[in-house]
Amino acid sequence: MSAAKAKKKSSQDPASLCRELCQAAREGNLPPLLWLMPPTRGEGEAWFAEKIMEAARSLGRSQEGLDFMDLDGGSPDFQGQALDGFLAAPSLFSSGRALLLGRAEKAVKVWPKLRQSLEEAVRRPDGPAWMVVQIGGQAPLPAAFKGLKAGKKVRLARFRRLYGDPPPWRPDPDASEAAQFARGQARERGLLLDPGVPGLLVQMAGPRPGQLCQALDHLALVSGEQVSEEEVRAVVAHSAEGNAFDFAHAVLCGDGPGALQRLKSMDRVGLRSWDGRRLGAPEAFSLLLSVLAGERRKTAHLRQVLDQGISWDEACGQAGLKSSGPPAQRMKARLQARNGEQLAALAEFLRDAERQVKMLGWRDPRRALEWMVFRAHRSRRRT
Repeated sequence: MSAAKAKKKSSQDPASLCRELCQAAREGNLPPLLWLMPPTRGEGEAWFAEKIMEAARSLGRSQEGLDFMDLDGGSPDFQGQALDGFLAAPSLFSSGRALLLGRAEKAVKVWPKLRQSLEEAVRRPDGPAWMVVQIGGQAPLPAAFKGLKAGKKVRLARFRRLYGDPPPWRPDPDASEAAQFARGQARERGLLLDPGVPGLLVQMAGPRPGQLCQALDHLALVSGEQVSEEEVRAVVAHSAEGNAFDFAHAVLCGDGPGALQRLKSMDRVGLRSWDGRRLGAPEAFSLLLSVLAGERRKTAHLRQVLDQGISWDEACGQAGLKSSGPPAQRMKARLQARNGEQLAALAEFLRDAERQVKMLGWRDPRRALEWMVFRAHRSRRRT
């Protein structure tokens, strides 16, 4: 592989790269040495590497006559000498060899020559047919793995987290990497997501692949083939996420008393996520702010488009929103209550609430939320 091609492949979004390598495993077309690694900076996402390892494991177990070694480098039973012997000598009674090694960052601590052994095995004409090696954890890499380079027989695949926010040039929530991932995973499960649903799922479950897949599996059990925003909202109606959306809608509609009532209710009965997990106060605060920020951004984008004289149907199409039905009616109520200037002010109120709790040391997050609701309601009343 040329350096240009290697650079191009490394710049792929993580979901596309994962699909490509899983497909290569299913087709028996893995490279002689594939490193699965965290990004050079920022947070990594282990889910993608785990999926590729599952596909490679299925390949290794299905190939007849293959001498397949599947090791966990973090296991107390890991033995570097056994791995070294497997890599150094071809099997006398099999058609070939293959290796799957997880948690190599742990293995190298007990077997420092791990990288050297793998690189020597790649260079041998009679070396393993393929090797998939996962390096877990976050950057920076252990010193033993620094300076790894792609080559004709070696491929590096780095996996960062999916972006949960849409790109600035296309503020539709459905346009984020995480939302596009959710749409693709839904398709694999035989689900068709209505416009607005992928972005809503990201807000509901978060941008992590495992969380999104869990939410989709839940929806597959309780909904039909076509999934609407209303079905998603019905699933989460009595959860923390459902309460967060109700709170956000009340704030955006200028319904200060209604928003405060929802805060009191949540404080009284506590919050549990849609999967039953109880949320502590900091996590609940972050969820409420995150959902409100996302709904405000969606509303502000539609407000901006409509203010340019574009028709309602066309504006909804640009925003990934159906022009009729309950979601559209909710959006119309917000737009009647808020102009562009007020929506911009609400963004500042949100930032202030986050700053008060995370930087100024307000011990009760509810106070920051109540003050934000008051300011938002007062700005509505002045119109």
